[in-house]
Amino acid sequence: MLQKFFSFIASLALSLISFAPIAIAVEDKPPVDVQELFTSTKPIYGESFTYPEGQGEMRLYKVDVQPGGVVPLHFHEAPLTSYIEKGQLTLKTKKGKSTTFREVDSFVLAADTPPHTMANNGKVPAVMWVTVAAAEGVPTLTNVEG
Repeated sequence: MLQKFFSFIASLALSLISFAPIAIAVEDKPPVDVQELFTSTKPIYGESFTYPEGQGEMRLYKVDVQPGGVVPLHFHEAPLTSYIEKGQLTLKTKKGKSTTFREVDSFVLAADTPPHTMANNGKVPAVMWVTVAAAEGVPTLTNVEG
């Protein structure tokens, strides 16, 4: 009888062990991790940027551009910072100068940045995050005819 009891306990213990989670060493991570991704005092065109007058207003946009998609010719009246999360986008000025930004690139545009388009010439959708340091009533972008 005692032998059956020990056999039962041994079987139960083996069953529990086989269902126990396997411990894997995982690198300890801090509960909060803040990383500065980008800082700039200069826009991609020009030497500096200024802020519009009036009541300050911060804006954040997520811009999804499908392959072949183009943001029409426009300009900005307030400085902005952009971050390419996925894919690539090509900024092309009205005069034909172009710059391609790829995944994890960041850049600043100022109010004096020439009118430009943003096109996804890649094969995958592009995702761009844009933060605008504007003022109430100041548009984020103004479309240009032509």
